[in-house]
Amino acid sequence: MWLLEAIGVLPEPLLVGFWGMEASRALIAGTELGIFDALAEKPRTAPDLAADLGYDAIGTEALLNALNGFGYLRRADGQYTLSRRARRWMTSDARFSMVRPMGLYRVLWDEFGDLEDRIRHGGERDFHHPDRDAEFWRRYETGLGAAAALTAPSVAKAIPFAGTPRRVLDVGGGHGAFSAALCRRHEGLRATVLDFEPATVIGRELIAEQGMSDRVEFVAGDLLEAEWGEGFDGVLLFNLLHVFSPKQCEAILAKAHDALAPGGTVAVYDAAHKETGGNINAVGGGSELLFYAINNTRAYPEATMRDWVASAGFADLRSKHPLGMPEVLITGRRA
Repeated sequence: MWLLEAIGVLPEPLLVGFWGMEASRALIAGTELGIFDALAEKPRTAPDLAADLGYDAIGTEALLNALNGFGYLRRADGQYTLSRRARRWMTSDARFSMVRPMGLYRVLWDEFGDLEDRIRHGGERDFHHPDRDAEFWRRYETGLGAAAALTAPSVAKAIPFAGTPRRVLDVGGGHGAFSAALCRRHEGLRATVLDFEPATVIGRELIAEQGMSDRVEFVAGDLLEAEWGEGFDGVLLFNLLHVFSPKQCEAILAKAHDALAPGGTVAVYDAAHKETGGNINAVGGGSELLFYAINNTRAYPEATMRDWVASAGFADLRSKHPLGMPEVLITGRRA
């Protein structure tokens, strides 16, 4: 079969559209059902694992075989064990565990369910509504926080401060991962995270897990309506602007300017829409579709975001792409 793929006989859309779907759901189910953690304890046969976990025997074996086929499990003499890939990413105690992101991806599957109708007819969508249930917010913030932990140290390193930062405001940063990374990098720094009440509940738990509660605090509020305070050395607007309209983005940057002390730094970190220059990579293009699916919004061009930062009164604008990712980090200084 793989020879057919190599010579172009096997349609690539079959691999992506059909097997990609199966792989995604198998990984999500494997984490949701505790398959990876159970096999991390000891190898087991499908009947034994089903009996130990109280699951349907046929369904358990089907899931194990799918995970074996996609390279996350190994099978020998009827017993299943974790592959090296699964040990690195798919157990709860892995250094950069993908268990929590998989919980978020389960939520996102549902958001894509009516994509075709949405594209045909448009319409409003409010994925981040504060009245969504507690389970949504837990999956959302824990999933985002775990994913952010992969890049947060590099992003924190790339933010220029005029001096030694003492106070930063993390707007819409519910999980607190970027605030924690900045506090680890700058001794004496304290961060305030402003987000909806249900997001702050989960954020406090995540920060407590990291032993950072004495340096990262949370304030509940709607960022468009709440008072942000003043005198901060930095304001973070991370993965935020793509949620809002252009007019709202301009208002957010104006509030960031007012919240900063003279010489303070604003940092915008977000996916950037590629207007020119040829093809868009899979990460960038996929992000654009996701933003539309969950919020009827889009990634903005880097030039547009820079214009908003400059129009809000910031100087010394800089743009970077930490780790070579499609996301752009735009920083500016309040005069």
